[in-house]
Amino acid sequence: MMALRAHARGGPEQLVYEQAPAPVPGPGEALVAVHAAAITFGELTWDLSWTTRDGRDRTPVIPAHEMSGTVAGIADGVTGVTGVAVGDEVYGLIDFDRDGAAAEYVAVPADELAAKPHSTAHAQTATLPLVALTAWQALSITRRWNRASECSCTAAPGEWAPSRSSLPLSSARR
Repeated sequence: MMALRAHARGGPEQLVYEQAPAPVPGPGEALVAVHAAAITFGELTWDLSWTTRDGRDRTPVIPAHEMSGTVAGIADGVTGVTGVAVGDEVYGLIDFDRDGAAAEYVAVPADELAAKPHSTAHAQTATLPLVALTAWQALSITRRWNRASECSCTAAPGEWAPSRSSLPLSSARR
């Protein structure tokens, strides 16, 4: 598969579009055909982007940890409980100590994927994970959100108009 990878720490000047091994989903993971990916500002400067959780180097790395795509395969351990099936349109935030989604495919823990909103295109949906997580954390930390509450994100980056970017967060609460 083709992927955008960095072989050395640095900024965007380190990125190379090249052949890379296709990911193989492990137990409990889904293989996602990536339709859109978003790179987080500063992502290439974070230590966790370059190492495993135990500190081992993992270069070359694939950036862009916010993604939207279609489930292309599922590994053992993915059940109906996760709500993920081949052909589902999904989005999610990939842990920063894993390869990101600037590639044709990415392997992601199935329970970390959510159904793509029908009202948004993949390119728009790929920009949602960190924005939604930040809003959810703010509401959770202030403890002013409960099951009866409703909340929408009404601002978003890029070309979105607020009327098109309002997405309810109540369904994302676990």
